[in-house]
Amino acid sequence: MKRNRGAATIEFTLVGIPLIFALVSTIEMSRGMWIYHAQTFAIDQGARYLVVHGADCTQNGNTCTTTVGSIATVIANSGVGLVPSNWNVTLISASGSNKVTCSPLSNCLTSTTVWPPSSDNALGSNVAISGSYPFSSAMLMFFPGSAAVHFGTYNLGAYSKQTIMF
Repeated sequence: MKRNRGAATIEFTLVGIPLIFALVSTIEMSRGMWIYHAQTFAIDQGARYLVVHGADCTQNGNTCTTTVGSIATVIANSGVGLVPSNWNVTLISASGSNKVTCSPLSNCLTSTTVWPPSSDNALGSNVAISGSYPFSSAMLMFFPGSAAVHFGTYNLGAYSKQTIMF
């Protein structure tokens, strides 16, 4: 009996530590995927909002034109759990020459600038929104290229390009 003393501790060390690492890794990967999906959904919702408030919104007495602030608000409200002060978003017009960068997104929530600009606001024109949200995880320190003792940060990107419909 005395020969088996401590065997459970050694077995737990050999099996338990890798299992705990696998559990934490699974949780962190799931969190990263959730952040990516939430950002992609929010950017897509912002682009959809933008294209249905396009060229025809100023005709026949309509006042449904959109502003940078209203687009930013739609994106911020659609990105459940994402912090607007950590999120960088860029609105890109049809010509690509007119860009509004919200770095961070919270800076644009009160902007009254009409978007898209009249020169790029026509039926059939493409508009795009891109975003970047940082994902910080303790697990990233184990991936190549990361410092051995620092927690890594990876910027998750999202992009949506839509055609102005109305």
